[in-house]
Amino acid sequence: MAHKTLTISEEAYEMLAELKKEGESFTELIKRIAAPLGKKKLCDFVGVMAGKEFDDFEKAALEVRHSMGSRSKRLKL
Repeated sequence: MAHKTLTISEEAYEMLAELKKEGESFTELIKRIAAPLGKKKLCDFVGVMAGKEFDDFEKAALEVRHSMGSRSKRLKL
């Protein structure tokens, strides 16, 4: 099996270490945490963004759309 090296902050490492079960490797932990995320449907995220964060995101998205010119006409809100 191929291996990859990841660089994470001490804080992130400590958070992951606290989540590890006895005898569980970091690979097993990450797979356990990530598995449910891969099974989500787009509709599961409806309403997740709200308030200022959504307003900032929407503004940035509209600016990108505007800067794209005619290509953006295919994209509708």
